[in-house]
Amino acid sequence: MKTKLFAFLVLAAMSGPLFAANDPLDVFKGRSHGQGQLKVIFKKPQTVDVDNVGTIQPNGDLVLVQRVDDHVSVPRTRSWRIHKVGPSRYTGTMDDAVGPVSFIATDNQVHFTYVDHDGNHFDQLLVSRGPKEIVNYLKVKRFGFTVARMTETIRKLD
Repeated sequence: MKTKLFAFLVLAAMSGPLFAANDPLDVFKGRSHGQGQLKVIFKKPQTVDVDNVGTIQPNGDLVLVQRVDDHVSVPRTRSWRIHKVGPSRYTGTMDDAVGPVSFIATDNQVHFTYVDHDGNHFDQLLVSRGPKEIVNYLKVKRFGFTVARMTETIRKLD
């Protein structure tokens, strides 16, 4: 479970304001880097680095590829595919998630939840700090108990 928990950072490729006036997915394209402190229950806090590349497909889907390095296990790569299903609502898939991931976008935030293959429930909130920076607040629950938390700062690189 420890290795999987370190790998769950998401949606980090931001460019410009977190939510553009047209479509929030437009701002996820390009390269970005996130660095956070992960605190797993009964463990010391640990630094996690995530390199991201996001592209908007011709059909409007966001494809996000992440390289996650928890500095304990071998760095790993995972992918997201996200598409719009209604005003401020998105759904998608991610390699580590069981079933769909649902997203709700507001003026300066995106909230999303998913369950991983080990039964951990992930709840994340991305909050804009301006045109090139966001903060990712992650909470992981298992059997209803919070087992991990992370705060990650994500910065646009290009």
